[in-house]
Amino acid sequence: MVERIRLPDAWAAIEHFFQQEWSDGLPVVPPTEPLVRQMLDAVNRDPAEVIGYVPPRFGQATVENLAVHAVIAGCQPAYFPVVLAAIEALLEPSFGLHGVIATTHVSTPLIIVNGPITQELDINSGYNLFGQGWRANATIGRATRLILNNLGGALPGGSDQSTLGHPGKFTYCIAENEADSPWEPLHVQRGFAPEDNTVTVLAAAAPYSMSDFFNNTALGIMRTFADCMSNVGSANMYRGGEMLVVVGPEHAGDIAGDGWTKRDIQYYLYEYARKPYAEARLGGMYSDDVPRDLWPRWLDYNRDDLMVPIVRSPDEILVIYGGGAGRHSAWVPGWGNVDRSRTVTWRIES
Repeated sequence: MVERIRLPDAWAAIEHFFQQEWSDGLPVVPPTEPLVRQMLDAVNRDPAEVIGYVPPRFGQATVENLAVHAVIAGCQPAYFPVVLAAIEALLEPSFGLHGVIATTHVSTPLIIVNGPITQELDINSGYNLFGQGWRANATIGRATRLILNNLGGALPGGSDQSTLGHPGKFTYCIAENEADSPWEPLHVQRGFAPEDNTVTVLAAAAPYSMSDFFNNTALGIMRTFADCMSNVGSANMYRGGEMLVVVGPEHAGDIAGDGWTKRDIQYYLYEYARKPYAEARLGGMYSDDVPRDLWPRWLDYNRDDLMVPIVRSPDEILVIYGGGAGRHSAWVPGWGNVDRSRTVTWRIES
């Protein structure tokens, strides 16, 4: 059962949430019982069902208190199944939520939605993909983050030790544009049917814009991508880990027009998004244990011309199609290696 409190009006409720540090710094929707009931009616689940325990404080997540947070964030009831699925995915042990929350890195969970539900709920997959303007994206991501804050205790300077953070810690939710994509969608690549609705959660830094106005061939554009992604300042250079590439429509048209698939993109970036060992060992997160414990054992570290990959396999590079017109794509670096955090895809159930 969630605690019931009585306050004189909505403004008092909003102020109470600020005082209790139950907000993310923005005003909230007071979670009245009728609104919470509407949220619960959107799923066929027992309100008392325990979904899990949210680290690092390990607060109990029930269907009911997740619904409360969906109201607080401003979700429509139809969004609640997505929020519920996102939390279930984040609580999978392989995701490593405790580390994602507590790290000094900037990372936070990114939610990628696939399936027919993206159009049903108008989850943005086009212009301003990572930006403002869509209620579904804003409130689904916000609800998820508020749950981590309030049930998991992920408060800045406390359990959340991020040195800098990034704006995705307010809300970080996107959809893949499946309708216009020349390739199969992410959830199909990961073993689901096209008609399935899914969320994929990735421990993610902020998006890094990859612009190429010069090239109009797959090979030329991919060279630009590889150069953007291989840099000494990125934790991925040393820790590996999964990451996301969002291919914009204009780049995708050229890449697919040359016959390239998503798999081709993954393999190219695995082979060419690399840094010379002689440079990689002079900065970033390099230490003597990196070649021994984190980089592939089959590399010959006696060679200064050795090229070190940013991932350990092509499968660690997720690829989706999205965004609006313009010759821009994006790279979203990840956090840790796959032993510490692995991307999880979860079916959305009504």
